[in-house]
Amino acid sequence: MQERTDSKPMANILYRGQYDQLREKVEPNVPAALPPLPESFPRNRLGLARWLVEPSNPLMARVTVNRFWQEVFGTGIVKTSEDFGSQGQPPTHPELLDWLAAEFRESGWDVKRLFKLMVTSAAYRQSALASEEKLKLDPDNRLLSRGPRFRMDGEMVRDCALSASGLLTPKIGGPSVKPYQPDGIWEAVAMEGSNTRFYKRDAGEKLYRRSLYTFWKRSAPPPSMDIFNAPTRETCTVRRERTNTPLQALVTLNDPQFVEAARHLAQRALQEGRGNFDRQLDYITLHLLSRTFQPAERVIVMRAFQDFLNYYASHPEDARKLLSVGESKPEEGAEADSAALTMVANQIMNLDEALNK
Repeated sequence: MQERTDSKPMANILYRGQYDQLREKVEPNVPAALPPLPESFPRNRLGLARWLVEPSNPLMARVTVNRFWQEVFGTGIVKTSEDFGSQGQPPTHPELLDWLAAEFRESGWDVKRLFKLMVTSAAYRQSALASEEKLKLDPDNRLLSRGPRFRMDGEMVRDCALSASGLLTPKIGGPSVKPYQPDGIWEAVAMEGSNTRFYKRDAGEKLYRRSLYTFWKRSAPPPSMDIFNAPTRETCTVRRERTNTPLQALVTLNDPQFVEAARHLAQRALQEGRGNFDRQLDYITLHLLSRTFQPAERVIVMRAFQDFLNYYASHPEDARKLLSVGESKPEEGAEADSAALTMVANQIMNLDEALNK
């Protein structure tokens, strides 16, 4: 595609939206409320792009840093990150928003520098623990009285489980992939002649690519993403809603991807722990929570592990069934220990501490 050279782009205002009721012509320009488009700029997409990053246009930098702040802190300085207009909410810290926008622009639009600035700030590095006084004065943490704490997006939940287990494929780029998904989900909504009527799952490393590369059928989005509030991609979504439902726990407890990740993490812990349960538990918690458990927590987990171990020792078929979930091959031997530790890893993977950023 290319711009036409024999005519200027234009459109007509339509009377009451009727295509055959043409009114005055409209040529390419920018909203009158914002700085004008310089005469030297071409009236096309290149001119628009140059106008967006012009020093005289404050909106681009402000909107961008607000969205980045939302990624790091969970909520933007302007909560309605999709609406900076009169219908949106005002910024909680207007001077901070101005300063960040100026820093971002003057750094040459350096995104990595901006993110480093935010995550090394005192505001971000605060403890997420909240006292009664903080909850009373700042219940939604809009005044940044404590560190941010919010549930990760669906893509991040899956990717973190794969990364902690050692299954995540680090490859960057390439075509979309088709990971685990319930059978028959495409057939229910596809037309007979559709080339995406049947879902054929990928194999090998493609099963463990980042969620960014998951093939997306808009009429049947991946259920595990949908349950964690991922948008359908039919419209642009700047700010996702976050809900907490029992379905989310059913996904992280039972979805083959998460069960396989727990199994793989448990197998690595068995190898590293060399028969010592405390070392095995430390391996799991360090990979999932970035910390080791306190003595009181260890007692609870040890009791659960012993119950699982007793069950799988007397039900070897159930142990084999659990260890067969997923395409990756399980280690041979010590099936009861491996199955019991898999269930422990699966439980820890479902803690709020593992699912929240």
